Amino acid sequence: MTRQSTRWRPIASLLLLSVVLAGCLAGPSEPASPALPSVSSVPTPTPTTEPTPTPSATPEPAPDQAKVPVFQAGAMAATRTTVRLRDLPGTQWGVAALLPSGAVVQVVLGPIRTGRFGWYLVRDADPAKPPFNEGWLAAGFAPDAFIAPDPSARPPANGPAFVAGYAGVTDADFGPFRVEGNTALRWALALPIAKPAGSICHFTGTLTPAGGKAVIFLRTSASDAPAPGTVQPSFFAQHPTLRGDLFLHVDSDCSWAVSVVRLPL
Repeated sequence: MTRQSTRWRPIASLLLLSVVLAGCLAGPSEPASPALPSVSSVPTPTPTTEPTPTPSATPEPAPDQAKVPVFQAGAMAATRTTVRLRDLPGTQWGVAALLPSGAVVQVVLGPIRTGRFGWYLVRDADPAKPPFNEGWLAAGFAPDAFIAPDPSARPPANGPAFVAGYAGVTDADFGPFRVEGNTALRWALALPIAKPAGSICHFTGTLTPAGGKAVIFLRTSASDAPAPGTVQPSFFAQHPTLRGDLFLHVDSDCSWAVSVVRLPL
């Protein structure tokens, strides 16, 4: 080795030592900050409002049919308010007259229970206007009925004599009642309140003498339009057994009424 290289060795050693000491004094290097986890934005749910249910219409209760005033065939009555006289039992039928309060009428037939009301066929028994022959009145309901008994009123002259009157909404038996002279039957039937429009109801009526054989006097039906009619005296002339005390039997799902009348000769 030359003298020159020997001379530079101590210098190189000193330089190496300086580098080592500088690294120790600087301390360890700072680690990179760890990556923060990303935070996803969770949408806040929008509160929903429950729809308020629409209340269903409360069905109107059916009037108490027990509060329909009951009149016997031939009874005298008077109106308690202004009422419409109808061509048939039911508010949908034509108006024959407008009767004022206090108008006097005679009951011919009823009640026919249809269209919510009890209806009576009545005759004009009032000399005041408006004049009419016959028509149907709604009776209303107690204590505010449309018509009320009028025992002081007198029946119209030359009218029929009322022997008996019956009404119902189901099968029934009545009697005895007496048939003699020029007798006829007034009758009417209609859909009862419980049956919907478009239904059909049926009626069969028989008369039976005491100890005798039943005779059918009417077999018919009704739908939306009430059916009134008359069994003429000729029917009794054709059935001579139907004299004296008779019994009425009805098979029916209609609202019906039958009156026994004796007509003037």
